[in-house]
Amino acid sequence: MGRNDAHRVWDIPTLIQIYPFMMKRRCDSMVFQTVTIDVTNILSFIKEHKTPEGKNYRMFEVVVGALLRLLAERPGLNRFIAGKRYWQRDELSINFVVKETMSDDAPEHSTPLYFKPEMSFDEMAAIIEKTIVDGQTAHSEGFTDKVISFFLHFPTWFISMVVGLAGWMDRHGIAPKALRDADGLHTSVFVSNMGSIGLDGTSPHHHLYEWGTTSIFMTMGMLKRKKMQDGSWRAYMEFGFTVDERITDGWYFTQSLRLFEKYLQSPELLLQPAKLPPPLLTRKQYRTSLKKTRELMKTTKETR
Repeated sequence: MGRNDAHRVWDIPTLIQIYPFMMKRRCDSMVFQTVTIDVTNILSFIKEHKTPEGKNYRMFEVVVGALLRLLAERPGLNRFIAGKRYWQRDELSINFVVKETMSDDAPEHSTPLYFKPEMSFDEMAAIIEKTIVDGQTAHSEGFTDKVISFFLHFPTWFISMVVGLAGWMDRHGIAPKALRDADGLHTSVFVSNMGSIGLDGTSPHHHLYEWGTTSIFMTMGMLKRKKMQDGSWRAYMEFGFTVDERITDGWYFTQSLRLFEKYLQSPELLLQPAKLPPPLLTRKQYRTSLKKTRELMKTTKETR
């Protein structure tokens, strides 16, 4: 049975296919990685592209833009496990929380954002910018808050029944988009900008949720400057990644992190079109490919 938010991935290596049976939950398969990246060139990039009207990119927009470009070019990261099967999302998506003001009682808003892999960096940045501005000036409940507030008026048994039904629909891939958007945990990545709230020290790792389908959680630390021996200054930022190791192998993750670092150190690359990979193999195409591989292996063995 298919899903209304993703397509089945068939060409999964044999060893990785068994992972969902061995590690049944995301909390069984979380791995953590912290990387510190030189982001000096992002500051120069922002300064160079500032318009006469005063419009300029945010550091957050460049970081998230690089993350979205990574997901577009490395689709193995844009996957999740459901029903012990591998699925790849039909779009790029991201979620983050916007706090109206930096005070204890200020409300927070989160809204899943959806992107197409072929979108330009400017298009992505505009969507992110609008979401941040809208969140900081909302002064009212967001969609997620309204949905939760509505159901909290009902008895606990009814809330439990509704949540249980929603979970069942999600596991079977028939939950409507509005329901997935309500909790914000069905996106490719959830990003938390810890530096924006003044959290110093290392960028903490966030756990993954069993609810939903989000397989990657990324935190951003504070921007820090370091004086070099030649007297120049460099800017650094720490990133904490929590990932579901079942979705792909360690090599793929490592190469993806290197590409992410490349985009942050050379942000002008984001202005170029994405180098999109071939589309997913269908079940029929995968079986044909598998058959050809086996025949080739057999021929090679016979000629030895």
